Amino acid sequence: MDKVSVITPSHNCLPFLPKAMESVLNQTHKNLELLIINDNSSDNTKKYLTTITDSRIRVFHTAAGSAAKARNIGLRHAKGDYIAFLDADDYWYPDKLALQLNLHKLHPDIALSFTNYEHVDEELLPIVDCFAYWGYYQHASNFAFRVDRALETILINNIIGTSTVMLNRHQLAHPIWFDDSLGYGEDWDLWLRICEQHPIAVLNSVQTAYLMRQNSLTQTQNRKLDNLRHIEMIFDQYCRKHLHSQISSQGLTKGKARLLEGYADYYRSRHQYAKAIWLGLNSLRLDTHKRRVRSLLGDCRSVLKIAW
Repeated sequence: MDKVSVITPSHNCLPFLPKAMESVLNQTHKNLELLIINDNSSDNTKKYLTTITDSRIRVFHTAAGSAAKARNIGLRHAKGDYIAFLDADDYWYPDKLALQLNLHKLHPDIALSFTNYEHVDEELLPIVDCFAYWGYYQHASNFAFRVDRALETILINNIIGTSTVMLNRHQLAHPIWFDDSLGYGEDWDLWLRICEQHPIAVLNSVQTAYLMRQNSLTQTQNRKLDNLRHIEMIFDQYCRKHLHSQISSQGLTKGKARLLEGYADYYRSRHQYAKAIWLGLNSLRLDTHKRRVRSLLGDCRSVLKIAW
């Protein structure tokens, strides 16, 4: 029992994959398997994986073409009682799995747990952790706890990093899959579907490092508008469901404000400050937050600089 299947999709991540693998194999919890899904890499990943001799590692080669499809391959082959995900350019701290398993023992009915994570630069120096940036659980006294109104919480803002998730497959009502028809947000979509039917819990501790790669940031920025539209589509689905017992009208309003804030960020990055200000004002009108006030003030200063 307590075997953990770790699913790691990898596409041209050879410079980072060994560190991710090492962070799994060096976990203090040893009963695990690591499923590496090499998704059509052209950077000698396949050759590197032939040198691996650890019996806990299982390698699959595919041309799936997306992280969602690659993770689904891992889900089909996973043998563990629990499932965890780790992207090839992220890595874990040594007690991550052991601490999460303890959390699942403490709350045996939860189907999903997640942890805090920190962004690190290419020198592996910490930048900021997720919960601090978004202002979640900063005053929580407990190290681990169930998430109240989980569906509403995660709909307002997806604070669940994929590389922090652990699933108890015995608590899931039915087999779960990432919706690989979605162009973006398939992880958020899955967490929301789980939250609709199951309780979840959080480990209020940084146990994962998320690498901020410059080329990855550039690609994300170029796709940001399309990504926002996918997020809006998923959000609108839940608005139409009218899950009044799980999502309050206030929660929907906060979620809409967060979405508008995302669009404002996009136009700000394109130096289209008039659009950013308009969207920012509407976001602030729906849900007052000091971060949005700071962003608006920054946009106004930028407009004044251009005018002068």
